[in-house]
Formats: sequence, C-alpha cells, structure tokens
Amino acid sequence: MQTSPASTRSIHLSVVTLLVSAVAAWASPTGPARIQGIVKDSNQKPVAGAEVHITAKDGSGFQKIVRTDSGGQYGVSHLPVTDYEVVLFVNGQIKATLGNQKVFANKPTQMDFKLTGKFASAAQKKHTHMVYVPAETGSNLSGRWVEVDDNVGAAGVQSGDVKRLSGDAVRKMQGGGTNSGGN
Repeated sequence: MQTSPASTRSIHLSVVTLLVSAVAAWASPTGPARIQGIVKDSNQKPVAGAEVHITAKDGSGFQKIVRTDSGGQYGVSHLPVTDYEVVLFVNGQIKATLGNQKVFANKPTQMDFKLTGKFASAAQKKHTHMVYVPAETGSNLSGRWVEVDDNVGAAGVQSGDVKRLSGDAVRKMQGGGTNSGGN
C-alpha cells in the first residue's frame, strides 16, 4: 500500500506542529513560586486596574504583567524561583518599585503596596485661565498675561473684586500715610 503525497505532507505537518508545541512548552519558564499582593491608596481603599510588572533578574528576560482586580488584589503563579523586580504603575505612572525580591517555592511571596498621598486618578485638576493685565499709565513696561485660578478671585479672595487706587492713594501708602515732605 502506497501513501499519497498529500497524506505524507499532512503527517509531516502534524509531526512538526507537535515538535513546535513541545519546544514552546519546554522553553516557557514555569516553577512553583507565586507572587501576590494588594494595592491600597493613602485612605486604605483598594486600587483597581493598577498594573504590576514582574521581571526576573536572572537575565532570562522572563516578564509578567498583571492588573489588580476590583479589590486591589493581584497574583501570579508558576514562576521560576529566582529574584524579581516588581514595578507598580497607576494610570501609566510608576508609583513604586521593589528590586531584588526573593520568591520561595514552598509558600506565596506577599508584596503589598500602600500608596502615600494622592495617586493620579484621585488628583483633581486645577482649573485656571489666563488674564491680560494692561500696563499702568506712565510705565515703560508692557502689559502681561497672568494665570488665574477659576475657583479663587484674581487677588486671592473668593469675591474676585479688584480695586484700583488713585495716584494720591499710592503716594500716601509709599510715604507712610502722609503727603508732607521733610522732618
């Protein structure tokens, strides 16, 4: 009985696929170690959606990236027993780095993050706008642009009421309250 060229190619393709799968499974590093933890903000509330980057320090190039769940928890299993660098990203910004962290084969390695201050998603944006302040009469300086907070008035008071003084009032302030000369 003779086999057709199509069935021979099919057998060769099956053997090659089996070999590639075996090499891929053998080459991917696995081990008994586990890294787990929880990420909390400064108010002790869990931080959901933070990225935890785990990189082996043994030169293998092994790296895993996991996200925290709604409870701020993360975990990675089947890691090789070696040293790792663990980097926490919140909203794309590095918030913490743990270098040369040792893991153990017989128990999970706990790596918790407790953020201090406000993290990026909780920070409120400052609302400002620019105001042109014209030059004073008699000044050789041109006007200028000044940044003003929308929530606070131009003079730093809530009313935003700006008052201009006359030239006499300014001279009185500069002269100590009197407009007389000489002592």
